[in-house]
Amino acid sequence: MINELALTTESSVAEFTAVNVSAYTSYFPPGSLEILTLVDFIIIYTIISVLGIIANFINIVVFVKMGPQDSVNISLLGLSISDFLFLLLTLFLSICYYPFWQHADLNFNIVDMKMLTLGWPQFYFKRVGNWITAFIMLERCICIALPLKVKDIITPKRTIAILVLIYLMMALAISPAYVSASYQPRWDSKKNRTMIVFVFHENTAQIDAISTAISFALTLITFVWVVICTFILVINLKIKGKWRKEMTGHEKSRNVTSRDQKVIKMVTLLSIIFIISFTPDVIVLLFMTFDYRVSIYGDYFDLFLALNGISEPFLAISATVNIFVYLTMSSKYREIYMRYFYIHRKCQKV
Repeated sequence: MINELALTTESSVAEFTAVNVSAYTSYFPPGSLEILTLVDFIIIYTIISVLGIIANFINIVVFVKMGPQDSVNISLLGLSISDFLFLLLTLFLSICYYPFWQHADLNFNIVDMKMLTLGWPQFYFKRVGNWITAFIMLERCICIALPLKVKDIITPKRTIAILVLIYLMMALAISPAYVSASYQPRWDSKKNRTMIVFVFHENTAQIDAISTAISFALTLITFVWVVICTFILVINLKIKGKWRKEMTGHEKSRNVTSRDQKVIKMVTLLSIIFIISFTPDVIVLLFMTFDYRVSIYGDYFDLFLALNGISEPFLAISATVNIFVYLTMSSKYREIYMRYFYIHRKCQKV
């Protein structure tokens, strides 16, 4: 039944985009998902992805110039790389939904082809970014809670090892997707040639349910992790701020409190961005975990598409706006940015 569904999807193309929803049970007015595809997956995806790719390229250059001496810089570099690749794949996914593909004489359906080549790798890099963010929050929490021991606990070499471990673990987490489906050649009598089709295997639904449950658990863990680390960090900063105010003069304590408040605002802002952007994603995974029909394989495909149309732009925005946090809160980042980008741009104008 699933194989027949995949073949039906491949052989029929919607009027405006390459997405076909007629093969599934529909719970939305006719044409609504095509409009969603145009506005969300084509226009919004493209704009956010291009801006995010540029922003994260700048982040990568700046953190490389800052050097590997600081473990925090290494973590932020790892996060920028994962966000850059996530947004690059998001841009390619957006291009797959462009309407000109319906006129291209290809031996495959572009939307089907993107699932294993672009969709799951994009999902992978975003989950990597989740765990790197959680690690950064833990790292900063330890830095405030144990300032004298943090350099012994989290060294640059250990940070690199942890980042490599995160990349490997997330690769294992998404590997079931490549067992549950594959691309196979099929003869198309109407076109009189061999077509490459996306085929679901008999155990696709079960594997997808397990994979979704794993993804939901990993995302929920990072969610809770970030919240707890942020709470501990804010409490420790407030306690240290009161202690310094008692031990130093009034004017000096005002400066110290100001610096502490700046760190609190930066960490709180990063946490808020993370929580807001991933809340829709957690809701989507919650639906998929407790109802297997809400997936690309299930009867509620249109609901799956609509939910992802809401959650995915939030994820792309969260991977884009970090540069503004760095520019606002980090004087060292701002200094290197001004040296390698602003001055170069100024020289070009001259």
